[in-house]
Amino acid sequence: MRCLDVGMLALLAKTTSLMEYLGFLWVAQTGLELNLWAEMETASSLDDIMTLHPDWDENLMEHWLEQAHYLDLLTKKNGCFQATKLARAMNKYRNLGLEALYKELMGHWTAGFAELPRLITRQKEKLTIESDMEDELISKASMASEPFVWPFLRTKCQKEQWKKVLDLGCGEGRYLKKLANEFPELHGVGLEVNPVVADRAQERVREFEGRIHILCQDILALGNRDVEFLKESGPYDLCLLNNSIYYFTQEQRVELLERIKELLAPGGQVGILTAVRKGDPVRVFRTHLPQNLMSFFLACHQGFEGLPTEQEITSILQQTGFRDVNISVMPLGTSHYFFAKILDEC
Repeated sequence: MRCLDVGMLALLAKTTSLMEYLGFLWVAQTGLELNLWAEMETASSLDDIMTLHPDWDENLMEHWLEQAHYLDLLTKKNGCFQATKLARAMNKYRNLGLEALYKELMGHWTAGFAELPRLITRQKEKLTIESDMEDELISKASMASEPFVWPFLRTKCQKEQWKKVLDLGCGEGRYLKKLANEFPELHGVGLEVNPVVADRAQERVREFEGRIHILCQDILALGNRDVEFLKESGPYDLCLLNNSIYYFTQEQRVELLERIKELLAPGGQVGILTAVRKGDPVRVFRTHLPQNLMSFFLACHQGFEGLPTEQEITSILQQTGFRDVNISVMPLGTSHYFFAKILDEC
């Protein structure tokens, strides 16, 4: 029998690993969508599940149980399956960005990359961000970074003693609410361009009426009334740009930072949280998707150039008159936080 060469063996091994990663994603998201991880915290057999859900496809359910078991998401004993610690954690943290992230990967990344041959050869126009991703998944998936971003932001606020904060692209207003809770003297304004997400932000910060304001506006398309409101509410000690800088082109980033400077107090700061594109992708875990893949996905869409590099952010801050650029790498290496100050005379 002819032996396979080393290259073919390596390709087969890589393909097998890829199938395992995709299988984990499909099985995990299905379990979340059907609420199976919660149901299976109690040991259940296939018959038990079908009794609860008689209209479901029994053959597919059996396959799902087998795959979840192979992926160490379910234990199996005497014909009964039960959620492992990993599966229970998945269910516990589902509303902290995890489920939205899985939906984004399954429903949008997979479909987007399937079009790569036609996108690269320009047989197909670049993709557009679909409404469910824009309205739901982007803002919710970003919550996955909150457990390690918030402690960093809280500590920095304690040190810098910010009193007025402007959050551009505030999403659901989670950081403004946390800052208002933690620091009673802090006032803030959030701008969110998506009306669906802005409404959720308004509801979230309702208890801080008078201290936190949410505007459904685009910072680059403000009317005179909104500009006056922002100036009257400022000047701001800090302007946050969390997970949003890559929605702007290079030219727009310059315009954006110039406008931010006009709203900051002397010595005020801008904080830019973003994943960055790297020459050598960072992999903390073997299954961790590198930032470069996220950049690739963004670049498949109209109006996006992909993620910025660390040097690009540093250069544009210096170009627009900011100084003392400080870069903090967030845990897991998935995001960088850039902080810089305006000159006192600005």
